[in-house]
Amino acid sequence: MPDKSTPETVETIIRARRTEKVLCDIESIRPVPADVAERNREIVLQAIQTAGWAPFHYPRKVDGLAEPWRAHVLWHEEAKQAAIYLRDELHVTSKGPRLAAACSALVLVTWLPEFYDLESQQTSKIDRETQLARDEEHLAAASAMVQNLLLMLTAHGMGNYWSSGGKLRGPEMFNYLGIPEQERLLAAVFIEYPEMMDDSKERKAGSLRNDRSDQWIREVTL
Repeated sequence: MPDKSTPETVETIIRARRTEKVLCDIESIRPVPADVAERNREIVLQAIQTAGWAPFHYPRKVDGLAEPWRAHVLWHEEAKQAAIYLRDELHVTSKGPRLAAACSALVLVTWLPEFYDLESQQTSKIDRETQLARDEEHLAAASAMVQNLLLMLTAHGMGNYWSSGGKLRGPEMFNYLGIPEQERLLAAVFIEYPEMMDDSKERKAGSLRNDRSDQWIREVTL
């Protein structure tokens, strides 16, 4: 059984998680030293594995795997190449290339809808309302996995930012990165190792942190 300090520790980590966009120009990238990369590689992989203990309702059964999510990991050099591709090949002028350039690693979490096209919808024996409900279950499960990952990274002192992905979610990037087209990007998780945190990058805090309340809680009385 967890000791009495466990709930307090979990609460501290949840409240410590914060949104911060970290950006830099591709030409200003500071390489991750080999020893730092290797040490943190194991931590990130373990965090992803632990995040995979999120609950899911229906087994997805794609490639023999039950989970309705996938994690595609880009280490620093791959994230740099993705940044260059976004800027030079896809001509992205938004923050995407600068986010990819600034991160120490990037995890693209996708979810796998069962009824992602007209053919899969029409050949299923399940009615459309049930199809939508099942895919909502898969999406909810993958979202829980992403939150688990953010909390694990936070516990290790790593900066992290959940982005919806922008051009990273498009078919061009999926093809470039070898991600199956039937997957849907849920989260581009930009990671900054503790050793790589300095003042050389531009930092933008999330805008909604101070807008939180508890007024959305309703106790039901019957």
